[in-house]
Formats: sequence, C-alpha cells, structure tokens
Amino acid sequence: MAFVVETAHTYDPDPSHSEQVTALALALFDELHVLHGYKSGERRLLEIAGRLHDIGWSRVVSGKHHKLSSEMIRELDIPGLDEEERLACALIARYHTKALPDPSRHGRFASLDPGKRELVEWLAGILRVADGLDCNHTSTVKRLSCTVGDKTVTIHLECSDGCRLEIERSRQKQELLLKKTDRKIVYRC
Repeated sequence: MAFVVETAHTYDPDPSHSEQVTALALALFDELHVLHGYKSGERRLLEIAGRLHDIGWSRVVSGKHHKLSSEMIRELDIPGLDEEERLACALIARYHTKALPDPSRHGRFASLDPGKRELVEWLAGILRVADGLDCNHTSTVKRLSCTVGDKTVTIHLECSDGCRLEIERSRQKQELLLKKTDRKIVYRC
C-alpha cells in the first residue's frame, strides 16, 4: 500500500479528500458485507481504487478526470496486483462519477468475466456514495454505520456539522449501489 499512498500524494491535488473517501468506502464495504460477501482481497481493491480515484486531476484538461484516473491506474505497476486486478481498480475509479458501467458501451468493462463485472459494480457503487459523502472535501462525515433490513439500507452518519449537502450528493450518485443492494437507501444524521 505504500506505493499506492505515494502515488496518490504525487498525483492527487487533494489527497486528504481521497483518504476520507477511502475511509468512508471501506466502512460501507464492511457494513454491507452481509449483502456482498466479499473478503479482504476485494476490500484491498476498493482501498487502492479509493486512494487513486482522483489522480486524473493531475492531467485533466476537459473535466474527464475519472477516465484519466482509470488510464493512469492501468499504466501503474502496483505491487501485488495482477493485470486483471489492476484493470478492476482502474474501472472502479473510472465509475466513481458520471456514467455507470455498461458492457454494451464500455469495452474494458465488457472484457471482464461476469464475476469481475459484478465486483466492479459493487465497489464502484460503494465508492460513488462515499465520494458523495465528501463532496465538499471537508471531511464533514466523521463516521458511518449501516443497518441492513429486508427492504432498506440505512446509512447512519456522524457529522461534525450539518451534512445535508453531502446526503444530497450521495443520493445523486447512489443508483449503482441501489441496484446492487436491491434496497432503498436512507441516510440519517
């Protein structure tokens, strides 16, 4: 992970935001384990994608930082990751904003086997919500926990101040996580 942290600090103009998003994403991952069933290897992929999801800002010229982050991750020789895992991390970062994964339009996503596509969708869905929860880059959300019910996932937020904007932004980005959990998502401050 030292290589990933160093890379994030080299290329990400706001690494503290990426660290906050990563912490929130990992908390969501842990809290939603009962639904996705993934283990430490998949959690590590989320951590890498979270830490590197904004490195594309170092090369951005037209607002497509998510695609540039994906390209940069694919180019990195991340210790301990094989080519398929690196592609998964790149796609998780690519889908943290804007378009959702679509195998009919996105060749790299389509090239993954169905299990890896499922994983990318889950982890990108988690990362999208976590990114929304730090939309102001101010670490307003200090901690989160979840209550998973049959029809609802309630995300309990501990905030240093009001977090209405963060909740609104997360709602705007939650479509993929809604699909994966097959439950309504409710936010509580």
